[in-house]
Amino acid sequence: MKIFVCEFITSGGLYRESLTAGLLMEGLMMRNALLADLAGIRDVEVLCAYDHRLPAPEVQHAIMVRALDDVWQIWEGLIKQSDAVWLIAPETSGTLLRLTEQVDRHGKLLLGCPAIAVSLTSSKQATVHALMQAGIGCVPTSTAQEWLAGERLPGVAGWVVKPDDGVSCEGSAHLHDEKEVTEWIMQNGRLTHIVQPWRPGEAASISMLCRNGRSWLLSCNRQKVLHDSGRFCYQGSVINGLSQYWDSFALLAQQIAQTVPELTGYVGVDLILGSDDPAMPEVLEINPRLTTSYVGLRRATGINVAEQILNLLAEKGQENVPFHLPRISRNIIDVTLKQ
Repeated sequence: MKIFVCEFITSGGLYRESLTAGLLMEGLMMRNALLADLAGIRDVEVLCAYDHRLPAPEVQHAIMVRALDDVWQIWEGLIKQSDAVWLIAPETSGTLLRLTEQVDRHGKLLLGCPAIAVSLTSSKQATVHALMQAGIGCVPTSTAQEWLAGERLPGVAGWVVKPDDGVSCEGSAHLHDEKEVTEWIMQNGRLTHIVQPWRPGEAASISMLCRNGRSWLLSCNRQKVLHDSGRFCYQGSVINGLSQYWDSFALLAQQIAQTVPELTGYVGVDLILGSDDPAMPEVLEINPRLTTSYVGLRRATGINVAEQILNLLAEKGQENVPFHLPRISRNIIDVTLKQ
């Protein structure tokens, strides 16, 4: 099987722009972890594109993306050459959705979420609305326009504002009063951003596999988020740093999979564990792709997660064949992004 691995940053997504150190570090770590897992699987050939400012990845087929090239044309050519495609791209500005639809047009096996799931989860507000309709606990989320026109929740210790389709902590801020929020929204036309009440507690995430409304929990992670002067900076995670909540996370994972049955392959979910009742997490967003936590999953679980995803998804028309996740470890693994 020929698999095209397209990690947006390292595959040339910013080939005509400056490479932000933090995003590049995350992209390299995720791509390299996935390539290492795929290298251990028999009968798999890997194709990659790579930004001309980066060294070539150690794969069977590596194509450099130069400044004068059309990166989307190169990606399309690699999709055509492949049997399957593994996308790691931001939801921002519809990038992941566009790539997903490109894979669909060429009839290739998509090793991840289909367009319908990507479209929903690319909007934090739409995702939270769908989950809350199903009775799943979420941090209340409004568009900036709705927040300006609506009633305020009582007893809120500030607000978090962020892009509706943003990734990681990019563009997020913690503001302490309504006047600050209003001024922030009105600057630079941020009416499509979202506003959430500030929730004190522990930042957490779930790593799981999904198929046809079922979930298989891989790890319960504590996120390392620096909160300083009203800004957030994601610094990595501790895989299984919150494994004491395994049962409640597993239940939540299954509820999410049933509510959004189109979720497929690896899925990450960002949560807040409230200081009042940490066993009752609230969902912030769903990531329909590999997340940085994947970097530590092989050491945390003791299995090759990429191989399991191929077992889960690699046979078209075999969606109803039972999938059994092998027994996994719950090792605690630190994943730190170097600043």
